[in-house]
Amino acid sequence: MFKKPFQLKLKVIWFKDFLGLGIDLVLPKQQYSLTPYYFWPKTEAWEQLKLELDSRLWLNEEEKAKILQVAGNVMNHWLLNRKTKTAQEFRKDFQGVETQIVFNK
Repeated sequence: MFKKPFQLKLKVIWFKDFLGLGIDLVLPKQQYSLTPYYFWPKTEAWEQLKLELDSRLWLNEEEKAKILQVAGNVMNHWLLNRKTKTAQEFRKDFQGVETQIVFNK
């Protein structure tokens, strides 16, 4: 079975009043920031991530859609749970997702 030479990893910074979202490109022996962090709802983070990904012509549509869906799910989760969730609860809810999470109370 063919294994992709890279994967995209969503990075999340969880604050009580805003959410930071960024994307890394993960290669077998290295990791690079593909995007800066965008802070939502202070900015249109999802749209900014989409524009960044669309400018990477070597990414296929499936990869872009998958990581943007995860970002949207995290944003919705944050809206519903930002004042009540702990880091452990958030990680449990997003077990199958490659995320880095920094909580700030």
